[in-house]
Amino acid sequence: MAGLVLFDLDNTLADREAAFRRWAEHFAAEHDLDASSVEFLCAGDGDGYVPRDELFASLRDRYGVTASVEELVTRYRADYPRHFEPEPDVRTSLTALRADGWKIGIVTNGPTSQNAKFASLGLDDLVDGICVSADVGVDKPDPRIFDLTAARCGVPLAGWMVGDSADTDIAGGRAAGLRTAWLHHGREWERPDLAPDALVATIHDAVRHITGRA
Repeated sequence: MAGLVLFDLDNTLADREAAFRRWAEHFAAEHDLDASSVEFLCAGDGDGYVPRDELFASLRDRYGVTASVEELVTRYRADYPRHFEPEPDVRTSLTALRADGWKIGIVTNGPTSQNAKFASLGLDDLVDGICVSADVGVDKPDPRIFDLTAARCGVPLAGWMVGDSADTDIAGGRAAGLRTAWLHHGREWERPDLAPDALVATIHDAVRHITGRA
């Protein structure tokens, strides 16, 4: 019987690294910086965990960008989400889930600009509800954010959580009573105390497992 499938956003439904590089290339061209600045930004990004004011302060010091750190961060917050693009197999996979009767939700940690990232993916017609931690005041792995997402999807919290983070997606999904699928991105699972129900390479593989077509 179909139920609910919740997905993480960054590095799950969307390739965050590729989006950041597209933004960095656009930024370098806009500020007439050489190609080394793109590599500098990508190396300093820390998969989004490095504070943006630190990243842009170091950029100003190295490349002499004249805009203030505050101006650069504000512009980044507006521009960066526009560089997200859907992964090739995501729409096909979510469409297959919907055809099997599953409800689909997105549960993501981060600022409210996560909503703009989602809008850039063009998946509105395939997603029943989304919860961004900054909007609801609760972060994964807290089970409450999974409850809130299920409520926005209009169904009980029963089904699957799919994501790339052991600490937030898998631990959080398990704590919320969900089965879990971990996108490994070539990594080895290192938490024997917290084993997911499935280890998958792609969203397509996750959906095949969930729907019994693996």
